Amino acid sequence: MNTTELEARRARIDRIDSILVRIVAARQRQVAVIAALKAGQDSVRDPARIAAILARVQSAARHCGLDEAIAIPVWRELLERSAESQQKLMTCAERVDRSP
Repeated sequence: MNTTELEARRARIDRIDSILVRIVAARQRQVAVIAALKAGQDSVRDPARIAAILARVQSAARHCGLDEAIAIPVWRELLERSAESQQKLMTCAERVDRSP
């Protein structure tokens, strides 16, 4: 692979990364909305929902040719960080509700 082709491939990856950031940001906004709908911090992590998401991701990864060794850990991390974000949002909301 020559330098020009390498640079072109890296530029393509940069564009894909920009798209991924926008998509993850849209997901994060939905996570925030859902946090407001949940009953409390005990409802942040739903093991059945997590299993369903990971199964769907695994199937989609296979269909798209994405290595499951990449897809599953990435989504596990995304789900964990999303749960942590919801917990923080709920904690802030609880503080506001208790303020005079």
